[in-house]
Amino acid sequence: MDITDLLTEIAVYRLEMNTVSRGKSLADSDVKKLSQGLDVLLYKYLLARRQQNIPLQYLERGHLGAEAVWDYI
Repeated sequence: MDITDLLTEIAVYRLEMNTVSRGKSLADSDVKKLSQGLDVLLYKYLLARRQQNIPLQYLERGHLGAEAVWDYI
């Protein structure tokens, strides 16, 4: 899948997630499922970036967190 398509899919999924989870607890089963689905999409995106050797551009605030994700993969 193309990286641009993955980004679009992530954005649409996130919008749906925000709509469904509005006012619900993080412990709600629907919110958990949506969160897991978002994690899967982000994982696919990171794998696609890695396979194409496209370096991530770190934001100053998220730098350590992004490195931790790469170490995990």
